Amino acid sequence: MIGPLGIIQVGTGLLATVPLIDHWLRMRRVSRRQKMEPKEKTTDLPLVVVLPIWNEEKLIRIRLENLAQQRYAGDWSLMIVDSASTDESLQIIDTWLSENSEDFPNPPSIIRMPQRLGKTAAVNIALDNIEQESIVVLTDADVLFPPDSLNRISRWFGSDSDIGAVSGAPNYLSNRLTSAERNEETYRRFYIDQRIGESILDSTPIFEGSLLAFRRNTIGNTRLDMSKNADDSQLAVMIRRNGLRSIFDPKLVFKEHIPTDPVENDQRSIRRARGLQNLFLMNRDLWLSRKEGRFNRIFRRQAWIHLIAPVLVTISLTAMFTHIALTMFRIQNGVSVPIGDLALAFTSSLGIIVYLLGDWIPLGRTLKSYLRGQSILMRVYLDRIIRRDAAIWEPTQTNRDALLKWSQRKKEF
Repeated sequence: MIGPLGIIQVGTGLLATVPLIDHWLRMRRVSRRQKMEPKEKTTDLPLVVVLPIWNEEKLIRIRLENLAQQRYAGDWSLMIVDSASTDESLQIIDTWLSENSEDFPNPPSIIRMPQRLGKTAAVNIALDNIEQESIVVLTDADVLFPPDSLNRISRWFGSDSDIGAVSGAPNYLSNRLTSAERNEETYRRFYIDQRIGESILDSTPIFEGSLLAFRRNTIGNTRLDMSKNADDSQLAVMIRRNGLRSIFDPKLVFKEHIPTDPVENDQRSIRRARGLQNLFLMNRDLWLSRKEGRFNRIFRRQAWIHLIAPVLVTISLTAMFTHIALTMFRIQNGVSVPIGDLALAFTSSLGIIVYLLGDWIPLGRTLKSYLRGQSILMRVYLDRIIRRDAAIWEPTQTNRDALLKWSQRKKEF
C-alpha cells in the first residue's frame, strides 16, 4: 500500500516519462528499420548560403576558408549578414575576400544591418534579398562543415520534390569528454533517434540552426517571428504547414564544440529550450488537429515532452523528497510504515544515488541528462513568470576558442 504522496510521485512521474520513452522507442524502431539517403540527382536551383554574424573576429577567417572548400559543382553563392558588429569582423571579411574572392563561384555579398536585432532578424533580412527560386542554406559562424555538404543538400532537393527542408546533425569536436559533453552526448542519442524516425514517418518539428536548408519559395512572403527565437524549428514547422516535408539527415554533419564553461553551457541550453517552448506554444492549433496526419501526432507528443512533462517532473520530485523525509521521520519515531511506502522510499533513495553517480554509469548519465533537460525547461517557465525573456543572446566564447584551436591543428575533416 502506498500513501497519497507516493501516488502523486509515481503518477506524475509516469505521466512525464512514459510518453517520451514510448515516442523514443517507436521512432528508434522506425529509424532502425528504414534508412534515409538522397539520390544522386542534384537540384537545378541555385544555393544561397546565409551566414549571420555578430562580433565573430575570432572565427570568421577560418569560417570563410571552410566555406571556400566546398566541392559543389552547381550554382551557389555566399551571403553574409552582419548584425552591426563592433569588433574587427567586417574588416577581416573585406580583407579576406579581396584576396580570395576567386575561391567562390560567385562574388559573396555582405548585408550590413544598422543595429543588432538578433539572428532571426538577420535571417528575415536575408530572405528579403534572395530570389524565390532558390535553396537557402542557413549556417552559423561557430561551426564548420565538410567539403561535400552543399552537394548532399543539393541531392536531397534534386531527388524528392516533397522535401521542403533538410537539417543537419552536430559532430562534436572533443577527445576528452567533460561532464557537459557527456550530458550532451547522452541527450543526442535520444535526440537523433527521434529526429530520424519522425522524418521517415512524415516530418520533424525540431531542426538544427547551425546547418539547415529549405526551398525559398515554400514560405513565400512569410517571415519568422523575431520574438520567439528557434528560427530553425520555426522554419521546419512553417514548411510542413505549407505541404512539404521537413527532414533530419544524420549524415549531413557540422562540427562544433560544446561550451565548457558551465554558465555558457546553461545559457546555450536555456536558449534552445526557450525557443522550442515558444515553438510549441505558437503552433498550439496543431496539438489537436488531424489536418497534417502523422505530423500532428509527432508535434503533439513533442509539445507534451517540452511543455507538460517539466511541470509533472517538478511535482513528482517534490513529492519524492517529501515522501522520503516523511518516511524517515516515521521510522525514527517508531511509527509503522506500510511496506509499499518503504519500498518506494528505498527505490527513490537508490535513484538519487544513481543520479549522483551520473558521470560514471550509463543509467546515471541517462537519468542526469533527462533531469537536467527538464530542469532547464522548468527554468524557462520561471523566466516567463518573472518576464525575463530575450530575442537576442550573447554568443558563447569557450566553444569558439576551442574550435579555433582545433582548426589550427587540423586542416582537413
